[in-house]
Amino acid sequence: MSLELLNTVASLATTLIVAATAIAALVQLRHLRAGNQIEGQLAMVNLFQGQEFESALRRARRDLPRLLDDAKFRTFVARARTEYPVDTPAEFIEVWTAVSLLGSHLENIGNMVRNGLTDRRIFLEQWVPLVTSAWTLLEPIIILRREATRSDMPWEDFEYLTVLSRDAMIRFSTFYPKDTRRILPSYSSP
Repeated sequence: MSLELLNTVASLATTLIVAATAIAALVQLRHLRAGNQIEGQLAMVNLFQGQEFESALRRARRDLPRLLDDAKFRTFVARARTEYPVDTPAEFIEVWTAVSLLGSHLENIGNMVRNGLTDRRIFLEQWVPLVTSAWTLLEPIIILRREATRSDMPWEDFEYLTVLSRDAMIRFSTFYPKDTRRILPSYSSP
């Protein structure tokens, strides 16, 4: 075997090995992304079904509608920071803490969806009802905060998530695959 032929075979073998390595790396990256998506979705399930979030949601649903009629509470919300005046009613602080937890978590998730850190469709398939109902509950608070700060920034990624959720509700009566038979009759059939 001539030296030129040996050199050509070695170059070809090296090229094949590099190509196989690149393909293996792409497959591994795809698997890593899928694993990260699964971990992210499970983290959201733990967050949204966790005791802290559910307790905050119950508290906001129970007390917020009544407190929004209280001018002192609305003033408190408009000025709310991390320190409160000494005479602030404990209920105001407790409800504000619950509302802040809800809004902040949904803001963070909205940021993750907007930046592609979690799959938009997977998120929407699972959490549209939660996002839309939470926005409806917290919208008066968001308006107060935005008026007070003269800025669109308070919870704008939560707003983004709500827009996506409302659009998904309009576009999809169901996420069930159209080409798959159903066991029960469909309410979305003509």
